[in-house]
Amino acid sequence: MLKSRSRSTENIVYTVLWFISIGLYMLDVIRNRSQMSAPLVDVPALVALARTMLPFFLLFLLNNNVLIPRFLFRNKLLPYLFGVVLAVSAMWVYQYIDFMHVMESMPRGARPVPHPHMRPLLPLPLFLDFTYSLLVVGCNLAIALMFQRFDDRLEKESLMKANAESQLAYLKNQINPHFYMNMLNNIHGMIEIDPERAQLMVIDMSQLMRYMLYESSRQEIPLSDEIRFLRNYMGLMRQRFPENKVSVTSEFPSDSDILGVSLPPLLFLVFIENAFKHGVSYQEASFVAVRIEVSDGSVIFNCMNSNHAGISENRDVKGIGLRNIRQRLTLIYGDNATLYQNETESTYTVTLTIPANALENNHNR
Repeated sequence: MLKSRSRSTENIVYTVLWFISIGLYMLDVIRNRSQMSAPLVDVPALVALARTMLPFFLLFLLNNNVLIPRFLFRNKLLPYLFGVVLAVSAMWVYQYIDFMHVMESMPRGARPVPHPHMRPLLPLPLFLDFTYSLLVVGCNLAIALMFQRFDDRLEKESLMKANAESQLAYLKNQINPHFYMNMLNNIHGMIEIDPERAQLMVIDMSQLMRYMLYESSRQEIPLSDEIRFLRNYMGLMRQRFPENKVSVTSEFPSDSDILGVSLPPLLFLVFIENAFKHGVSYQEASFVAVRIEVSDGSVIFNCMNSNHAGISENRDVKGIGLRNIRQRLTLIYGDNATLYQNETESTYTVTLTIPANALENNHNR
C-alpha cells in the first residue's frame, strides 16, 4: 500500500523553482527586446512564453503526479523508466513539429542559415529542448526522492516511538503481577505469625493497589507521589519483621524540595522489593536503607541492604523485575541513566541516577 505523503513543503519548492525558471526566461526576452527597441513585454511575448514553458510544465506534472507515485515509489523501476522515455519522446516530437512550423512561417531571409562546414544532427533549439526536458525530469526526481527519504525517516522514527511506547506498556503491565505476587506472599507469611497484623497489611495493601491501578498507568508522575508510595510500601514491609532484628530506614526530600520533578512510575520499587527479599534474615540482624536526593538536574536513588551468606547466593540477578527495569531505563533514557550495583561480604548497594524529568529529556535526545 502506498503511504500518503505530506507534500506542502515539496510543492512550495517546486513553485519557487518554476517562478525562477519563468523569471529567467522573461529576463532573457526583455534583454533581447530592449536591444531591438521593441516593447519589453507584450501579447506575442506572453504567447511565446506559454508555448515554450507549457510542454515542460506538462512533462513535470506527468512525472511528478503520475509516474513517480504510481511506479517509482512502488518499486516499479522499469515501467517508470519506460514512462519517462515515452513522455520525453512525445514532448520532443511536439517541440520538433512546433519548431518546423515556426521555421516555415518565417521569411526565407530571416531563417537562420547553418555554417556550410558544420552540419549538426539537431538544430540548437531542439537540442536545448531535449536537454531541458532531462533537467526537468532529473530535478523533479531528485527533489521527490529527497522528500520521500525525509518522510521515510519521520515514519521510521514514529514507528520506533510507537514500538517503544508499546514495550513500555508491556513492561509496566508485567510489574503489577510481580508486585502483587510478592505482597501476597508477605501477607501469607504474616498470617502464620500474627493474624491481626496480617489484616492491617491487607488494608495497607489495598491503598498500594489503588496507586498501582491508577497512578502507574500514567507516563509520568510527580516524584512526591512516588516517594509517598514507597513510604507506604516500606511501612507495610516493616510490619512483617521484628523491630529488634531488622532496621528499615529512609531518607527522602520534602515535597517543597522536589516541586516540579517528575519521573515514570515504579522505577524504584523493584530494588526495594529485592532488598527485603534478599537482604533480610529472621536469624541475623538485617537492615534496609533507602535514600533519594535531587542534585544537578538528576534524581539519585540509593538502596543498601544487608548481605547474608546463603541469601545472596540465590539473588535473582536476572529476574523479571530487574530485567524489566533495565529495559525501561534503556527505552526511556537511553544512555542518560546509570545503574550501579555493588556487592560486598556484608552489604549490597544499588544506585540509580536518572534525569529529573523523564519525558522532557527523552524528547530532547
